[in-house]
Amino acid sequence: MGNLRAKNPRRPAATLVDLVITILILGILSAVAAPRFASTLNSIQVEAAARRIANDLNYCKKVAVQTSKTTSITFRTSPNGYDMLSVEHPAYPGQNYTCNLSDISSNLSVNAINFNGTSTLNFNAYGRPMVAGAALLNGTLTVNSGDQSKTVIVNPTTGEAAVQ
Repeated sequence: MGNLRAKNPRRPAATLVDLVITILILGILSAVAAPRFASTLNSIQVEAAARRIANDLNYCKKVAVQTSKTTSITFRTSPNGYDMLSVEHPAYPGQNYTCNLSDISSNLSVNAINFNGTSTLNFNAYGRPMVAGAALLNGTLTVNSGDQSKTVIVNPTTGEAAVQ
Protein backbone atom coordinates (compact mmCIF):
# COMPACT_ATOMS: atom_id res chain seq x y z
CA MET A 1 0.00 0.00 0.00
CA GLY A 2 2.77 2.35 0.70
CA ASN A 3 2.68 5.98 1.72
CA LEU A 4 -0.74 7.64 1.34
CA ARG A 5 0.67 11.14 1.56
CA ALA A 6 2.56 10.73 -1.64
CA LYS A 7 -0.64 9.88 -3.54
CA ASN A 8 -2.72 12.81 -2.15
CA PRO A 9 -1.16 16.08 -3.20
CA ARG A 10 -1.51 18.91 -0.70
CA ARG A 11 -4.55 21.15 -1.34
CA PRO A 12 -4.08 24.92 -1.20
CA ALA A 13 -5.89 26.52 1.75
CA ALA A 14 -6.27 29.94 3.34
CA THR A 15 -3.69 30.72 5.94
CA LEU A 16 -4.24 32.67 9.12
CA VAL A 17 -2.57 35.70 7.51
CA ASP A 18 -5.03 35.56 4.58
CA LEU A 19 -7.98 35.50 6.99
CA VAL A 20 -6.66 38.41 9.06
CA ILE A 21 -6.10 40.54 5.94
CA THR A 22 -9.61 39.75 4.68
CA ILE A 23 -11.16 40.70 8.03
CA LEU A 24 -9.17 43.97 8.10
CA ILE A 25 -10.34 44.90 4.60
CA LEU A 26 -13.97 44.15 5.52
CA GLY A 27 -13.62 46.25 8.67
CA ILE A 28 -12.27 49.23 6.74
CA LEU A 29 -15.04 48.96 4.14
CA SER A 30 -17.67 48.80 6.90
CA ALA A 31 -16.26 51.87 8.63
CA VAL A 32 -16.44 53.83 5.37
CA ALA A 33 -19.94 52.61 4.43
CA ALA A 34 -21.66 52.97 7.83
CA PRO A 35 -22.08 56.78 7.81
CA ARG A 36 -23.47 56.71 4.28
CA PHE A 37 -25.88 53.96 5.26
CA ALA A 38 -27.12 55.96 8.27
CA SER A 39 -27.62 59.07 6.14
CA THR A 40 -29.49 57.10 3.50
CA LEU A 41 -31.69 55.49 6.14
CA ASN A 42 -32.53 58.92 7.63
CA SER A 43 -33.33 60.25 4.16
CA ILE A 44 -35.69 57.35 3.44
CA GLN A 45 -37.42 57.70 6.82
CA VAL A 46 -37.93 61.46 6.39
CA GLU A 47 -39.28 61.04 2.87
CA ALA A 48 -41.69 58.28 3.94
CA ALA A 49 -42.93 60.22 6.98
CA ALA A 50 -43.40 63.45 4.99
CA ARG A 51 -45.35 61.60 2.30
CA ARG A 52 -47.52 59.94 4.94
CA ILE A 53 -48.29 63.29 6.57
CA ALA A 54 -49.14 64.86 3.20
CA ASN A 55 -51.38 61.90 2.32
CA ASP A 56 -53.09 62.05 5.71
CA LEU A 57 -53.71 65.79 5.33
CA ASN A 58 -55.28 65.09 1.93
CA TYR A 59 -57.30 62.24 3.48
CA CYS A 60 -58.56 64.58 6.22
CA LYS A 61 -59.68 67.02 3.53
CA LYS A 62 -61.39 64.24 1.55
CA VAL A 63 -63.34 63.05 4.61
CA ALA A 64 -64.53 66.62 5.25
CA VAL A 65 -65.91 66.86 1.71
CA GLN A 66 -67.44 63.36 1.74
CA THR A 67 -69.20 63.82 5.08
CA SER A 68 -69.94 67.56 4.65
CA LYS A 69 -68.51 68.09 8.15
CA THR A 70 -65.53 69.98 9.45
CA THR A 71 -62.52 67.81 10.21
CA SER A 72 -59.34 68.81 12.00
CA ILE A 73 -55.80 67.61 12.36
CA THR A 74 -53.66 68.62 15.33
CA PHE A 75 -49.89 68.10 15.32
CA ARG A 76 -48.06 67.47 18.57
CA THR A 77 -44.38 67.39 19.43
CA SER A 78 -44.50 65.13 22.48
CA PRO A 79 -44.87 62.39 21.43
CA ASN A 80 -44.27 63.40 17.83
CA GLY A 81 -47.34 62.78 15.72
CA TYR A 82 -50.85 64.02 15.00
CA ASP A 83 -54.50 63.36 15.72
CA MET A 84 -57.41 63.77 13.33
CA LEU A 85 -60.72 64.59 14.97
CA SER A 86 -63.93 63.57 13.20
CA VAL A 87 -61.88 61.24 10.99
CA GLU A 88 -62.32 57.53 11.58
CA HIS A 89 -59.19 55.40 11.44
CA PRO A 90 -59.46 53.19 8.32
CA ALA A 91 -57.97 50.17 10.11
CA TYR A 92 -59.81 50.67 13.44
CA PRO A 93 -63.47 51.60 12.85
CA GLY A 94 -64.98 53.76 15.56
CA GLN A 95 -61.63 55.26 16.60
CA ASN A 96 -60.21 58.66 15.65
CA TYR A 97 -57.21 58.57 13.33
CA THR A 98 -53.99 58.98 15.29
CA CYS A 99 -50.39 58.68 14.12
CA ASN A 100 -47.35 58.51 16.39
CA LEU A 101 -44.20 59.07 14.36
CA SER A 102 -42.14 57.44 17.11
CA ASP A 103 -43.86 54.16 16.14
CA ILE A 104 -42.24 54.51 12.70
CA SER A 105 -38.81 55.60 13.95
CA SER A 106 -37.51 57.08 17.18
CA ASN A 107 -35.39 59.55 15.16
CA LEU A 108 -38.34 61.25 13.43
CA SER A 109 -39.62 64.59 14.63
CA VAL A 110 -42.07 67.21 13.38
CA ASN A 111 -40.84 70.79 13.81
CA ALA A 112 -41.73 74.25 12.59
CA ILE A 113 -45.47 73.51 12.50
CA ASN A 114 -47.16 76.63 11.19
CA PHE A 115 -50.83 76.82 10.26
CA ASN A 116 -51.33 80.58 10.66
CA GLY A 117 -49.20 80.31 13.79
CA THR A 118 -50.99 77.26 15.28
CA SER A 119 -50.55 73.50 15.16
CA THR A 120 -54.19 72.71 14.25
CA LEU A 121 -55.65 72.76 10.77
CA ASN A 122 -59.36 72.40 9.96
CA PHE A 123 -61.02 71.51 6.68
CA ASN A 124 -64.57 72.77 6.23
CA ALA A 125 -67.32 70.84 4.41
CA TYR A 126 -65.99 72.13 1.08
CA GLY A 127 -62.43 70.98 1.80
CA ARG A 128 -61.18 74.52 2.33
CA PRO A 129 -58.34 74.77 4.87
CA MET A 130 -59.28 76.92 7.86
CA VAL A 131 -57.65 77.95 11.12
CA ALA A 132 -59.89 79.10 13.98
CA GLY A 133 -62.64 80.10 11.54
CA ALA A 134 -60.32 82.07 9.24
CA ALA A 135 -58.88 81.01 5.89
CA LEU A 136 -55.44 79.42 5.94
CA LEU A 137 -52.74 81.88 4.92
CA ASN A 138 -49.64 79.78 5.55
CA GLY A 139 -49.49 76.03 6.05
CA THR A 140 -46.12 74.31 6.50
CA LEU A 141 -44.39 71.80 8.73
CA THR A 142 -40.96 70.21 8.68
CA VAL A 143 -40.12 66.54 9.26
CA ASN A 144 -36.59 65.78 10.52
CA SER A 145 -34.43 62.75 11.12
CA GLY A 146 -30.73 63.19 11.78
CA ASP A 147 -29.34 65.63 9.22
CA GLN A 148 -32.24 65.09 6.78
CA SER A 149 -35.44 67.16 6.54
CA LYS A 150 -38.48 67.58 4.28
CA THR A 151 -41.17 70.26 4.28
CA VAL A 152 -44.87 69.54 3.85
CA ILE A 153 -46.81 72.48 2.40
CA VAL A 154 -50.59 72.90 2.42
CA ASN A 155 -51.90 75.02 -0.44
CA PRO A 156 -54.03 77.76 1.18
CA THR A 157 -56.43 77.86 -1.78
CA THR A 158 -57.02 74.18 -2.58
CA GLY A 159 -56.05 72.56 0.72
CA GLU A 160 -53.88 70.03 -1.10
CA ALA A 161 -50.76 68.94 0.77
CA ALA A 162 -47.47 68.16 -0.98
CA VAL A 163 -43.90 67.31 0.01
CA GLN A 164 -41.22 69.76 -0.98
